[in-house]
Amino acid sequence: MRPCWADLPGDLLTIIAEKASTTNTQYVHLRAVCKAWRRALTPHPNHLPPQFPWLMLPKLSISDADIFFYDMARSKTYRFQLPYVSGKYHCGSSHGWLVLEHEHRVSLLNPVTSRCINLPSFDAPPTLRKMYVSSNAIYPTCIAKVCLSCTPSKPGCIVVAWFFSSSNWELGFCRIGDSQWTELKWDAGPSVMDFTLYNNLVYTVNTKMEISVYDLQDRSVWTFPSKFNFYNRMHDEINLVEGDADSSGPLIVITVDCGTMDFVEINKVCVYKWCDERQRWHRVKEIGKRVLFLNMRNSINLQCDEKQENDVYYDIRHSVTIESFRIGIHRANLESGKVVPHKLSTMDVFPSMCGLPLWVTPSLI
Repeated sequence: MRPCWADLPGDLLTIIAEKASTTNTQYVHLRAVCKAWRRALTPHPNHLPPQFPWLMLPKLSISDADIFFYDMARSKTYRFQLPYVSGKYHCGSSHGWLVLEHEHRVSLLNPVTSRCINLPSFDAPPTLRKMYVSSNAIYPTCIAKVCLSCTPSKPGCIVVAWFFSSSNWELGFCRIGDSQWTELKWDAGPSVMDFTLYNNLVYTVNTKMEISVYDLQDRSVWTFPSKFNFYNRMHDEINLVEGDADSSGPLIVITVDCGTMDFVEINKVCVYKWCDERQRWHRVKEIGKRVLFLNMRNSINLQCDEKQENDVYYDIRHSVTIESFRIGIHRANLESGKVVPHKLSTMDVFPSMCGLPLWVTPSLI
């Protein structure tokens, strides 16, 4: 009788994994062999460096079922055939899961395991979304960004979405299994520019550079001014990124100074951390052994080795026509201030209506 590979003891399988997998991609493939191996092997191996995210490229057509991911570490592009994404728009990514929207219906998809989780529809009462009509056509999606408190396969996962309602951008949240969204309500004020979720607290920054904090447990909210005298509303892009255990505050604020409106030229990247003692933001040129990945739809803060510390990666969209663009990646080192373009192996032209690129960290949980 032939031996069954699925019955290998867990300790022996761990030894094999440490010897046979030298990259995160190889380890992901090893865990994907069968359910028994996935259960036996931890999703966070200690013998490998942290997994750098892949850049998910926009679809060439909304009806496409093929998704392409660019792996910077290996300069390779991977194709995933996912029939579930056909006809759906990609609205964000968090904890390795994609956020999809189609006709007001929202769902989460793990592109590695193909597991799907349905979220409440924006048409479910109380209806959060009111139809937004542009001068040409109805806007295809209402979600601009989504953050998850943890991987949705774990209990208690909270989903926070930034969506278009009526004539303004609003925030709402739900838990996995909820039948409707709950709107985050506070006093009307300047429009939100970006948000992030950290320790069940939602942090937002508005057009006046004021920071608001919303506690999802007791529904309290407080706002404090934190103006930046360098802020240029015409050309700056603001990203709020989760902090880490060593940060004096929960957030890192990233400002990308863009030389042109279509993000072709980049002048500098500035990082600011919140200082509790001084109750103000201060600029830093070191973030320790961390590396940041920035995007309009999501941002990621990861541990790294000494070779990548203090680096910031961000995608650049080069306009080809009004309705299409190409994608590039730039790397900025905070300590030296040097900005280096990273050449992608793909030079496809992407239609603007099919979405934006997303950073995705491959996950099997």
